[in-house]
Amino acid sequence: MSIQEAKEYRLRTYQRGDEKDLILLFNKVYEHFAGFVPRTLEYWRWCILSRPGLSEEGIVVALDAGRVLGYAAVERSGNILEFCYDSSCDGKAIVSKLLEWCLRYTESYQGANSITLNAPVQDNTIRRVCKELGFTEEPFPSLFLRVLDLPYILRKIIKQQKKVEKGLNEAILVTLKKFPSWCAKHVAILVQDGEVTISTEKLEHPTVKIDADISTISLCIFGTKRTICKAIFAGSLKIRPLRKIPKAVKILSWFQLRNPRWFIPGADYG
Repeated sequence: MSIQEAKEYRLRTYQRGDEKDLILLFNKVYEHFAGFVPRTLEYWRWCILSRPGLSEEGIVVALDAGRVLGYAAVERSGNILEFCYDSSCDGKAIVSKLLEWCLRYTESYQGANSITLNAPVQDNTIRRVCKELGFTEEPFPSLFLRVLDLPYILRKIIKQQKKVEKGLNEAILVTLKKFPSWCAKHVAILVQDGEVTISTEKLEHPTVKIDADISTISLCIFGTKRTICKAIFAGSLKIRPLRKIPKAVKILSWFQLRNPRWFIPGADYG
Protein backbone atom coordinates (compact mmCIF):
# COMPACT_ATOMS: atom_id res chain seq x y z
CA MET A 1 0.00 0.00 0.00
CA SER A 2 1.34 3.42 -0.93
CA ILE A 3 0.86 6.22 1.57
CA GLN A 4 1.77 9.86 0.95
CA GLU A 5 1.64 12.57 3.59
CA ALA A 6 0.32 16.00 2.57
CA LYS A 7 -0.38 19.07 4.73
CA GLU A 8 -3.59 18.25 6.64
CA TYR A 9 -4.53 15.10 4.78
CA ARG A 10 -2.96 11.97 3.40
CA LEU A 11 -3.35 9.78 0.36
CA ARG A 12 -3.59 6.03 0.52
CA THR A 13 -4.82 3.30 -1.75
CA TYR A 14 -8.21 1.69 -1.37
CA GLN A 15 -8.99 -0.55 1.60
CA ARG A 16 -11.91 -2.94 1.89
CA GLY A 17 -14.76 -1.11 3.57
CA ASP A 18 -14.01 2.29 2.00
CA GLU A 19 -17.03 1.91 -0.28
CA LYS A 20 -19.54 3.39 2.17
CA ASP A 21 -17.67 6.68 2.57
CA LEU A 22 -16.77 6.92 -1.12
CA ILE A 23 -20.39 6.42 -2.15
CA LEU A 24 -21.63 9.00 0.35
CA LEU A 25 -19.19 11.57 -1.03
CA PHE A 26 -19.97 10.76 -4.66
CA ASN A 27 -23.73 11.04 -4.18
CA LYS A 28 -23.36 14.30 -2.26
CA VAL A 29 -21.18 15.89 -4.94
CA TYR A 30 -23.04 14.77 -8.07
CA GLU A 31 -26.69 14.36 -7.04
CA HIS A 32 -27.64 17.73 -8.53
CA PHE A 33 -26.36 16.91 -12.02
CA ALA A 34 -28.60 15.69 -14.82
CA GLY A 35 -27.51 12.20 -15.81
CA PHE A 36 -26.75 11.35 -12.19
CA VAL A 37 -26.91 7.66 -11.34
CA PRO A 38 -27.06 7.17 -7.54
CA ARG A 39 -24.29 4.96 -6.27
CA THR A 40 -25.17 1.92 -4.18
CA LEU A 41 -22.73 -0.58 -2.72
CA GLU A 42 -23.71 -3.19 -5.31
CA TYR A 43 -23.48 -0.79 -8.25
CA TRP A 44 -20.16 0.71 -7.15
CA ARG A 45 -18.57 -2.71 -6.61
CA TRP A 46 -19.84 -3.80 -10.03
CA CYS A 47 -18.78 -0.74 -12.06
CA ILE A 48 -15.49 -0.12 -10.21
CA LEU A 49 -14.10 -3.13 -8.34
CA SER A 50 -15.28 -5.72 -10.87
CA ARG A 51 -14.26 -3.76 -13.96
CA PRO A 52 -11.54 -5.35 -16.11
CA GLY A 53 -8.45 -3.16 -16.29
CA LEU A 54 -8.95 -1.64 -12.85
CA SER A 55 -7.49 -3.07 -9.67
CA GLU A 56 -7.82 -2.03 -6.04
CA GLU A 57 -4.33 -0.52 -6.34
CA GLY A 58 -5.78 1.94 -8.87
CA ILE A 59 -8.12 3.54 -6.34
CA VAL A 60 -6.62 6.34 -4.26
CA VAL A 61 -8.35 8.00 -1.30
CA ALA A 62 -7.63 11.40 0.24
CA LEU A 63 -8.29 11.64 3.99
CA ASP A 64 -8.14 14.13 6.82
CA ALA A 65 -8.24 12.64 10.33
CA GLY A 66 -9.99 9.59 8.92
CA ARG A 67 -12.57 11.61 6.95
CA VAL A 68 -12.71 11.01 3.20
CA LEU A 69 -12.04 14.25 1.28
CA GLY A 70 -11.82 12.77 -2.19
CA TYR A 71 -10.91 9.76 -4.28
CA ALA A 72 -10.03 8.66 -7.79
CA ALA A 73 -10.41 5.34 -9.57
CA VAL A 74 -8.11 4.97 -12.57
CA GLU A 75 -7.59 2.10 -15.00
CA ARG A 76 -4.11 0.97 -15.97
CA SER A 77 -4.81 2.39 -19.44
CA GLY A 78 -5.04 5.88 -17.94
CA ASN A 79 -8.80 6.30 -18.00
CA ILE A 80 -10.04 7.86 -14.75
CA LEU A 81 -13.43 6.25 -14.16
CA GLU A 82 -14.42 8.26 -11.09
CA PHE A 83 -13.00 11.45 -9.60
CA CYS A 84 -14.60 13.11 -6.62
CA TYR A 85 -13.59 15.61 -3.94
CA ASP A 86 -15.11 17.69 -1.15
CA SER A 87 -15.11 21.27 -2.44
CA SER A 88 -15.73 22.64 1.08
CA CYS A 89 -12.12 21.76 1.92
CA ASP A 90 -8.93 22.79 0.12
CA GLY A 91 -10.26 21.65 -3.25
CA LYS A 92 -7.26 22.73 -5.32
CA ALA A 93 -4.78 20.88 -3.09
CA ILE A 94 -6.90 17.72 -3.03
CA VAL A 95 -7.46 17.71 -6.80
CA SER A 96 -3.76 18.36 -7.45
CA LYS A 97 -2.60 15.50 -5.23
CA LEU A 98 -5.15 13.04 -6.60
CA LEU A 99 -4.33 13.85 -10.23
CA GLU A 100 -0.58 13.76 -9.59
CA TRP A 101 -1.04 10.31 -8.02
CA CYS A 102 -3.06 9.15 -11.05
CA LEU A 103 -0.31 10.36 -13.38
CA ARG A 104 2.38 8.49 -11.48
CA TYR A 105 0.23 5.38 -11.29
CA THR A 106 -0.47 5.22 -15.02
CA GLU A 107 3.14 6.05 -15.89
CA SER A 108 4.19 2.92 -14.00
CA TYR A 109 2.48 0.82 -16.69
CA GLN A 110 4.25 0.74 -20.05
CA GLY A 111 1.02 0.53 -22.02
CA ALA A 112 -0.36 3.82 -20.67
CA ASN A 113 0.75 6.78 -22.78
CA SER A 114 -2.06 9.19 -21.84
CA ILE A 115 -4.58 9.90 -19.11
CA THR A 116 -8.19 10.99 -19.51
CA LEU A 117 -10.61 12.54 -17.04
CA ASN A 118 -14.28 13.33 -17.58
CA ALA A 119 -15.25 16.17 -15.21
CA PRO A 120 -18.13 18.67 -14.96
CA VAL A 121 -17.51 21.61 -17.25
CA GLN A 122 -18.54 23.97 -14.42
CA ASP A 123 -15.76 22.75 -12.12
CA ASN A 124 -13.18 25.52 -12.44
CA THR A 125 -10.95 23.95 -9.78
CA ILE A 126 -10.45 20.77 -11.79
CA ARG A 127 -10.05 22.78 -15.00
CA ARG A 128 -7.36 24.98 -13.42
CA VAL A 129 -5.40 22.06 -11.97
CA CYS A 130 -5.62 20.09 -15.22
CA LYS A 131 -4.26 23.07 -17.12
CA GLU A 132 -1.36 23.39 -14.68
CA LEU A 133 -0.57 19.69 -15.13
CA GLY A 134 -0.56 19.96 -18.92
CA PHE A 135 -3.96 18.45 -19.71
CA THR A 136 -5.81 19.60 -22.83
CA GLU A 137 -9.57 20.17 -22.83
CA GLU A 138 -11.75 18.47 -25.41
CA PRO A 139 -15.49 18.90 -26.04
CA PHE A 140 -17.80 16.23 -24.74
CA PRO A 141 -19.38 14.02 -27.44
CA SER A 142 -23.08 14.44 -28.20
CA LEU A 143 -25.51 12.68 -25.90
CA PHE A 144 -28.25 10.30 -27.01
CA LEU A 145 -31.16 10.49 -24.59
CA ARG A 146 -34.01 8.03 -24.34
CA VAL A 147 -36.87 8.25 -21.87
CA LEU A 148 -37.57 4.75 -20.56
CA ASP A 149 -40.35 5.61 -18.12
CA LEU A 150 -42.24 8.77 -19.07
CA PRO A 151 -44.64 8.90 -16.07
CA TYR A 152 -41.72 8.41 -13.68
CA ILE A 153 -39.61 11.24 -15.09
CA LEU A 154 -42.63 13.58 -15.20
CA ARG A 155 -43.34 12.85 -11.53
CA LYS A 156 -39.71 13.49 -10.55
CA ILE A 157 -39.59 16.79 -12.45
CA ILE A 158 -42.90 18.12 -11.13
CA LYS A 159 -41.91 17.17 -7.58
CA GLN A 160 -38.92 19.50 -7.80
CA GLN A 161 -40.86 22.35 -9.38
CA LYS A 162 -41.20 25.35 -7.08
CA LYS A 163 -43.60 27.30 -9.28
CA VAL A 164 -46.75 25.43 -10.23
CA GLU A 165 -49.47 27.95 -10.99
CA LYS A 166 -52.65 27.61 -8.98
CA GLY A 167 -56.09 28.15 -10.45
CA LEU A 168 -55.58 25.80 -13.40
CA ASN A 169 -57.81 22.76 -13.65
CA GLU A 170 -57.21 20.49 -16.62
CA ALA A 171 -57.33 16.78 -17.37
CA ILE A 172 -54.72 16.16 -20.06
CA LEU A 173 -54.48 12.90 -21.96
CA VAL A 174 -51.17 12.35 -23.76
CA THR A 175 -51.38 9.64 -26.40
CA LEU A 176 -48.03 8.41 -27.65
CA LYS A 177 -47.43 7.44 -31.25
CA LYS A 178 -44.61 5.11 -32.31
CA PHE A 179 -44.02 4.28 -28.69
CA PRO A 180 -41.60 1.47 -27.70
CA SER A 181 -42.90 -1.70 -26.09
CA TRP A 182 -41.78 -0.71 -22.59
CA CYS A 183 -43.79 2.55 -22.61
CA ALA A 184 -47.46 2.98 -21.76
CA LYS A 185 -49.48 4.31 -24.67
CA HIS A 186 -51.30 6.88 -22.53
CA VAL A 187 -50.14 9.31 -19.87
CA ALA A 188 -52.71 11.26 -17.87
CA ILE A 189 -51.80 14.63 -16.33
CA LEU A 190 -54.39 15.87 -13.85
CA VAL A 191 -53.99 19.49 -12.75
CA GLN A 192 -56.20 20.64 -9.90
CA ASP A 193 -55.48 24.03 -8.34
CA GLY A 194 -51.71 23.60 -8.13
CA GLU A 195 -51.73 19.87 -7.48
CA VAL A 196 -50.43 17.65 -10.30
CA THR A 197 -51.02 13.90 -10.60
CA ILE A 198 -49.43 11.65 -13.23
CA SER A 199 -50.78 8.24 -14.19
CA THR A 200 -51.06 5.84 -17.13
CA GLU A 201 -54.84 5.88 -16.96
CA LYS A 202 -56.75 6.50 -20.20
CA LEU A 203 -59.03 9.39 -19.32
CA GLU A 204 -62.56 9.04 -20.62
CA HIS A 205 -63.30 12.76 -20.70
CA PRO A 206 -60.04 14.74 -20.95
CA THR A 207 -60.23 18.51 -21.29
CA VAL A 208 -57.05 18.50 -23.39
CA LYS A 209 -55.76 15.86 -25.80
CA ILE A 210 -52.11 15.74 -26.85
CA ASP A 211 -50.77 13.44 -29.56
CA ALA A 212 -47.02 13.04 -30.05
CA ASP A 213 -44.33 10.41 -30.32
CA ILE A 214 -41.92 9.68 -27.47
CA SER A 215 -39.08 11.52 -29.24
CA THR A 216 -41.08 14.75 -29.45
CA ILE A 217 -42.10 14.52 -25.79
CA SER A 218 -38.47 13.91 -24.85
CA LEU A 219 -37.36 16.99 -26.81
CA CYS A 220 -39.97 19.04 -24.95
CA ILE A 221 -38.67 17.80 -21.59
CA PHE A 222 -35.02 18.52 -22.34
CA GLY A 223 -35.65 21.63 -24.44
CA THR A 224 -37.23 25.03 -23.84
CA LYS A 225 -40.68 26.58 -24.16
CA ARG A 226 -39.66 27.49 -27.70
CA THR A 227 -39.10 23.78 -28.39
CA ILE A 228 -42.72 23.07 -27.48
CA CYS A 229 -43.98 25.83 -29.78
CA LYS A 230 -41.81 24.65 -32.66
CA ALA A 231 -43.16 21.11 -32.25
CA ILE A 232 -46.73 22.46 -32.40
CA PHE A 233 -46.06 24.46 -35.57
CA ALA A 234 -44.27 21.46 -37.13
CA GLY A 235 -47.28 19.25 -36.42
CA SER A 236 -45.33 16.72 -34.35
CA LEU A 237 -47.14 17.89 -31.19
CA LYS A 238 -50.89 18.07 -31.71
CA ILE A 239 -53.07 19.72 -29.08
CA ARG A 240 -56.86 19.71 -29.10
CA PRO A 241 -58.99 21.72 -28.76
CA LEU A 242 -57.01 24.58 -30.31
CA ARG A 243 -58.27 27.09 -27.73
CA LYS A 244 -56.46 25.05 -25.05
CA ILE A 245 -53.03 25.40 -26.67
CA PRO A 246 -51.85 28.32 -24.43
CA LYS A 247 -52.79 26.45 -21.25
CA ALA A 248 -51.31 23.19 -22.54
CA VAL A 249 -48.02 24.90 -23.40
CA LYS A 250 -47.89 26.47 -19.92
CA ILE A 251 -48.49 23.11 -18.23
CA LEU A 252 -46.01 21.27 -20.47
CA SER A 253 -43.38 23.89 -19.61
CA TRP A 254 -43.65 22.82 -15.96
CA PHE A 255 -42.13 19.49 -16.96
CA GLN A 256 -39.01 20.93 -18.54
CA LEU A 257 -35.58 20.61 -16.97
CA ARG A 258 -34.36 24.14 -16.32
CA ASN A 259 -30.81 24.57 -17.60
CA PRO A 260 -29.71 21.10 -16.49
CA ARG A 261 -26.05 20.63 -15.64
CA TRP A 262 -25.07 17.38 -17.32
CA PHE A 263 -22.35 15.12 -16.06
CA ILE A 264 -21.74 11.42 -16.66
CA PRO A 265 -18.61 9.89 -15.06
CA GLY A 266 -16.52 7.41 -16.99
CA ALA A 267 -17.67 4.52 -14.80
CA ASP A 268 -21.20 4.83 -16.22
CA TYR A 269 -20.01 4.14 -19.76
CA GLY A 270 -19.70 0.63 -21.11
